[in-house]
Amino acid sequence: MPEWLDLELSHHLARVEAPANLWSRICAARPRRQVTHLSLPIAAVVTLVLGGTLYFIARGAPPPRTDRAAYSANVHTDCLTCHTTL
Repeated sequence: MPEWLDLELSHHLARVEAPANLWSRICAARPRRQVTHLSLPIAAVVTLVLGGTLYFIARGAPPPRTDRAAYSANVHTDCLTCHTTL
């Protein structure tokens, strides 16, 4: 290591005395805010919804439909393929 760098580091990294009121400021500090009980489940739900959405986007398929009209229409046409009246 060059001598000038060693001198600079020894000068800037030397011990210093702490301010006199440091310990009183540490003791008087306010405690950190506690995490509420609802914040963790809400964060988990948001993470799952975003993850599911990104999963379907990455697959290139639209998310499955859950409306009853589309479901009942598909069931009706599927039933007619096997159960036809003569």
